[in-house]
Amino acid sequence: MIHESVNVQKNTTTMILDRIPDNEELDPCVNLADVEAGIAKPYNPHKRRPTVDSVSVLSSTIQTRSDNSSFDLTEKSKKWTRFFGSSLTTANYEQLKQDFVVEMQVLSKLRHPCITTVMGSVIDQREEPLLVMEYMENGSLYDLLHNDTMVMDGEVIFPILQDIARGARFLHAADPKVIHGDLKAANILVDGRFRAKIADFGLSAKKKCMGVSGTPYWMAPKLLRKESMNTAESDVYSFGIILFELYSRKDPYEGENPIVVLDGIVNKRINKRPPVPVGCPMRIADIMKECIDGNPEKRPSFEEIDVRIRRLDSENVAPGNNRFDHQKTHQQMRRASKEEDLIQQVFPKHVAQALIRGCKVEPDRADMASMYFSDIVGFTSISSIISPDQVSDMLDRLYLKFDDLSVKHDVFKIETIGDAYVGICNLVKNQEADHAKRITEFAIDTLKAAAETPVLSDDPSMGMVSIRVGIHCGPLVARVVGSRNPRYCVFGDTVNTTSRMESHSLPMKIHCSDRFEQVLKRQVPGIHLQPRGMIPIKGKGLMETFFINHEEYKAPNLPMTASDEWQQFLSIVTPEVGMLIKNTSPIEREPSQSQFGD
Repeated sequence: MIHESVNVQKNTTTMILDRIPDNEELDPCVNLADVEAGIAKPYNPHKRRPTVDSVSVLSSTIQTRSDNSSFDLTEKSKKWTRFFGSSLTTANYEQLKQDFVVEMQVLSKLRHPCITTVMGSVIDQREEPLLVMEYMENGSLYDLLHNDTMVMDGEVIFPILQDIARGARFLHAADPKVIHGDLKAANILVDGRFRAKIADFGLSAKKKCMGVSGTPYWMAPKLLRKESMNTAESDVYSFGIILFELYSRKDPYEGENPIVVLDGIVNKRINKRPPVPVGCPMRIADIMKECIDGNPEKRPSFEEIDVRIRRLDSENVAPGNNRFDHQKTHQQMRRASKEEDLIQQVFPKHVAQALIRGCKVEPDRADMASMYFSDIVGFTSISSIISPDQVSDMLDRLYLKFDDLSVKHDVFKIETIGDAYVGICNLVKNQEADHAKRITEFAIDTLKAAAETPVLSDDPSMGMVSIRVGIHCGPLVARVVGSRNPRYCVFGDTVNTTSRMESHSLPMKIHCSDRFEQVLKRQVPGIHLQPRGMIPIKGKGLMETFFINHEEYKAPNLPMTASDEWQQFLSIVTPEVGMLIKNTSPIEREPSQSQFGD
């Protein structure tokens, strides 16, 4: 809503101060543009007031203090008065009105479940323009947080966090981009189902009344230092303050001197920020600290925040409760430990750690990685003869052996899809010197393992499992895809070519490309591969390919690493002794410098 009071030719600071009743101070948690435009009171009569010694943010005069800091505080008060007061210049009402009409046309087209819907506007030359928005039964998030009878548990907080992140992500992705400029709990409205919607965004009247817009305690340091206008990064900073509101159920810097607070925020040495509230979950605390970082480039985008929050659940975001009984807490810790162990088995180590912390996972890249594909010969026919339970049992017995072999050769298992098994080297860790050799020896051992695995464990007449294998090397990119049941997926033409090597292979044969043959010969000097000649490969045309003769393959006598010596030692002791040694004196694999930050 735009008020004609903005046209009053009067010093803005004086005008605002004139509205403050005796014995009241301007509220540092109120948007200054709202006050100037006449759509908010400059003070909150229902809020607990600051102490008599505190200094108003915008007041150009303060009571004389008896201590030695009176002059310093007075000068700082004048500085912040000049900052906010001088920015609140008057504007041409007719121009604001035209801007209002144009902006309402834009905002009315923004339709998203997490954005308060702008239904329209009412413009009458005799009246002030009115903005018509959807009705939100539960008022603002600020109202809920300051309602002592309202229980804010994980079931309530989680959808609210999701909605704010999704709504802000939508605004920032709009064309043109919509910067909110005043994100805070008071501008998050909550409907009857306790779903949150962002409100009070993009109003040009407020934006043009000030060089920068926002509410002081929610404004990023660069805005307060006048080094930047409102940006997507400044909205992210405000979201970090909302997280403080949500878990503390207090205003930021409550009870502190506003002048000292603002100086502390803008001072890079002091770098004042709200503390992480007691009981704030670790993953939310990490997001909050990243959002309020003084360097805008280090703040996550709302796209990243949205992804990280969607990977959580109501238990992850629930405020801590010191009254939990120790047994329940211990059970939760054990369950969390098991979940983390499972994640670390499914994902590479560095990816698992990032997922556990709720951080964004950067893609892994390799200019040259070796890839393995295999599937079971005649799997469709076998599946039509035996029961589904027997099929799953066969795959389980076979792939348990493959998994052990992947550990032996340090091959990272990507996934199993039906009867297909996929492994890779030199992507999640640096194996540049021997990735082709590793994948070859892994492939040879999988052939041997398959030949020793019966189709049916209780019916030898069904014979042994037969597989065909394809291997290739080339550039690859891998990343975590999705938030619900996330998967570590690999991309690139190398994947397609490896798959073609497997599909054009023969039973109990290892089929490879000419590129792989060249790399393998460099890593295993003297090895001889069986040429297959030029053959048509689906989607690739004619390709020169080779078979690796696994019966004649002999690995070169390379010096054993400390890890290899340790594994050899464990293989000659009894299983009981080996297990005891592993459990009591764990020796980790020798460190390798990864090009991907592992």
